Amino acid sequence: MKKLNFIFFSIIMILVFACKDTNSIEKKETSRAENTIATTLKNTTKTYLNAWSENDTTVHRLVTTKNLVRNVNGKIVSINQKELFKTMNFWHRAMPDLKIDEKEISVIGTRAYVNWIGRGSNTGMLGNTPPTGKKGYIEGMSILTFDDAGYIVHEATFFNLLGLMEEWGYTMSPPIME
Repeated sequence: MKKLNFIFFSIIMILVFACKDTNSIEKKETSRAENTIATTLKNTTKTYLNAWSENDTTVHRLVTTKNLVRNVNGKIVSINQKELFKTMNFWHRAMPDLKIDEKEISVIGTRAYVNWIGRGSNTGMLGNTPPTGKKGYIEGMSILTFDDAGYIVHEATFFNLLGLMEEWGYTMSPPIME
């Protein structure tokens, strides 16, 4: 009888463990993988912003694709790394002390949504316009899209350029009407 009870107990235990819900294990593994990807994309986003602050094209080459497309306020301003680097140099010429810091980064799927703050003094030429020497502060938002390998393929950035220019002392004149 003891042997029969032991066999019966063993069969029940085997059935209990064999029927265990593997979906929860798979969900946990999927969740861990998604968290790992999100962490990687968040770190890449921080690296990208830091490279902007440091005017470091070498780091940008490591985190972006060669055919990166960058939109600013709805207009395409670069369609490859070389044009991105020209834009970076333009801003660093106008603001050699440019610093961009993230306020918040949210990753959803293959996109990072970034609220950021930019600061800098207009101590260099802004295109053909001489510097004012004044400090400027600006807040903006960027949406970075990543490819499957974790490289940035697209950036859409939005910020108030007029507000920055006014902080630097520029004014807007009304249009000449005929």
